[in-house]
Amino acid sequence: MTNEPHLVPIHVVGARGRMGTSIIREVVQSENFILEGAVDRTGGPGLGHDAGRLVGLTEVGVKVGELLEPRPGTVVLDFSLPEATPKNLARCVEHHVPLVCGTTGGGEVVEQLIREASANIPIVYAANFSAGVTMLIALAGIAARSLGPKWEAEIVELHHRHKKDAPSGTALRIAHEVASSREQTLSEIFVADRSTRHQARSADEVGIFGMRGGDSVGEHTLMLLSDGERVELTHRATDRRIFARGALRAARWVVDKPPGVYDMRDVLGIDPV
Repeated sequence: MTNEPHLVPIHVVGARGRMGTSIIREVVQSENFILEGAVDRTGGPGLGHDAGRLVGLTEVGVKVGELLEPRPGTVVLDFSLPEATPKNLARCVEHHVPLVCGTTGGGEVVEQLIREASANIPIVYAANFSAGVTMLIALAGIAARSLGPKWEAEIVELHHRHKKDAPSGTALRIAHEVASSREQTLSEIFVADRSTRHQARSADEVGIFGMRGGDSVGEHTLMLLSDGERVELTHRATDRRIFARGALRAARWVVDKPPGVYDMRDVLGIDPV
């Protein structure tokens, strides 16, 4: 038996973006969700078109519009631009609907607005909606904390040739988890380049090596090393759809939650350590 609603109505903000189109495709093909709205910024191709056709599927009777108007009982998934987040938050609060937000880059101002809005509605806010990555980060903290500071930590990540930032945000999040387990800050222990240091590795640093090439969706490995043994924790993403599926898992989970800010650890039921 399950208490999950059979059909969750979804509004997608950022409908024409990579994540938005992926979510729409998953919703249309799912038996557990229904697409009720698709919103994107003014201008550009696709506005006013049927959302199903936009993602290469059959018509679904929902046109891509400019105004977010969710009815009570729906869930909004916002993967648009950071400058649109304040307006989208306000609309969700006005209509009393839960929000799943994966828009990043808004800085402290947007994060403060999210905290304020969470007094009225439940919000799942995360930079990465992969269930596997969420578990990897949680395990990184458990392993680093349990093995202790004498175990050295190194992180290797691989992404496709088009990714511009390095190291990846996920690699930095893993390193942050290791640092937190040692009651340190990431800035104290993070090392991205040893080519000019000409010195032995310090005991508490965490090295991150980023590789770029091919079409890899994303691979992250945390190595914890000691004399005579090594532990490796690895996550490999082979399909971008995992992020859309994770966002929809969050949408299904947040439907009946009280106001507050949640993340993917809450969605997966990972208890704080």
